[in-house]
Amino acid sequence: MKEYSSLAVRVTDAPYSAAGDGVASDRAAIQKAIDDVFRAGGGRVILDGGKTFLSAGLILRSGVTLFFEDEATLLQDPDRTRYVKPVRDGYEPYLPAYGHNFSPSIKWSHNWYHNFPLIFAPEGSHDFAVRGNGTVKMMIVEDPEKIVKICPVGFYRCHDFEIADIRITNYHSYAVMPFSSDHGVIRNLKINDWSYGNGDGICMMNCQHMRVTGCSGYTGDDSLYIFSSCRDPRKSEWWNSDDPQPSIDIEIDHNDFRSHHCKAFGMILWGLNCEDLEKVEVRDVYIHDNHFATMGNWLYNPYTDKAGYPPVTHVRFERNRIDAVEANFFDTHIADMNHFHSSSHLHNGDFTDGRVFWSATPDGSAGVHREGGKEDQNRSFGYIRHPERGRAALYQGVYLRSGEKKLLRAEARTTGCVCRLFVRDLDSGTLRASLSFENTDWEEKNLLFEVPSDGNYHVGIEGDDLRGGEGYVRWVKLGGHEAAEGYRDVYFDTGKILFRFEDGE
Repeated sequence: MKEYSSLAVRVTDAPYSAAGDGVASDRAAIQKAIDDVFRAGGGRVILDGGKTFLSAGLILRSGVTLFFEDEATLLQDPDRTRYVKPVRDGYEPYLPAYGHNFSPSIKWSHNWYHNFPLIFAPEGSHDFAVRGNGTVKMMIVEDPEKIVKICPVGFYRCHDFEIADIRITNYHSYAVMPFSSDHGVIRNLKINDWSYGNGDGICMMNCQHMRVTGCSGYTGDDSLYIFSSCRDPRKSEWWNSDDPQPSIDIEIDHNDFRSHHCKAFGMILWGLNCEDLEKVEVRDVYIHDNHFATMGNWLYNPYTDKAGYPPVTHVRFERNRIDAVEANFFDTHIADMNHFHSSSHLHNGDFTDGRVFWSATPDGSAGVHREGGKEDQNRSFGYIRHPERGRAALYQGVYLRSGEKKLLRAEARTTGCVCRLFVRDLDSGTLRASLSFENTDWEEKNLLFEVPSDGNYHVGIEGDDLRGGEGYVRWVKLGGHEAAEGYRDVYFDTGKILFRFEDGE
């Protein structure tokens, strides 16, 4: 986030004069303070410590930090007539829906997808924050059909933001919903005491360049997850997934979550309605130093007839404690994953779907030309070229067993430089097998190899001595193996067996 001026206003000071008694509505006062700070070029809007501010929905603006002093509380207003939604020139009243679902014909059509969030940043907002040692507390009622079920903090297509240090409690929906947003930090949140609803925690749908760190909670449903989605029919005025972006570069660290009846961490992989799988892939996820009571993935998508799930590539696990892992996590066949078993076979070997399932070294030194390129008669193909630093490689991570001979096959050529097919240990980077080539016409190359121990390995094409040249690969196949029969003795960092599945038993 950018640093803005030192401008700071208290919502209890004139001309705002919020009551902070938890009885009178303070929505208009807080909103005016937000708008004034926004017009002044950015700054901090302060909720006074020890006070309770009753409010319907607030519209956060670019450059504005909503700051909670110690023990300040923002309490959701139960009066539906006090809610507003953003329009081009400001705001207008609207009546949020009561109850749990808004459509009997759409599965899981929860009203928090339909109603605007309590703290909402409209599309295009940037450099905003919600911070401080305070609490967002949702409304308290006896009748669940009279609850205005909205997300405490949510936004759509925003960038450069931070949600930090606050507590979210008594919520009836998802706690935090950043959708199709990027370059955000969610830090040190405490989420607990869900009521009358799913009670999910942090849902990152189609988000990029995100970090979730130091958060904790006991949630009713899924606690923390990455959501790949396309054409979700629950879309509303404030969000949709009709034009998705991939979920890439996500770091999840030093969190502690458990769920009452679902997953503490996982992925919802519902993007198959997208014709371009590169727009719905999950890639470059780093999960480290967490405690999750449970972990698993949601693979069943009620909104499509297509089988399978979007691609998931390059997922790193380090120094976590996970008490239980659901079998669906292993069914996902993640390519290029450390710690647990990667997929046991190659995906997208002819590059029809672009780079999905394939990992590449940085600096633009490796990638895929989609159909329509000049090379290879307008077919898709992989490439490596001279990198700015380090080696150039295009590869997948697969789980291989020792004692089984494998055949890595590829149709490849170069511009006269030296390239090679390779097999490397994923964790150590040790080269286990290679086959160099420098032919300038398309030729099939075959690398017969055997790995020394069961584990995850990188297989693909890399530059040996590119000398400013390029290498191309038309297709890649990994043969000599059977389909995965199951996963045995999955260990975690401490050596504890989390999941045991014995074939044929």
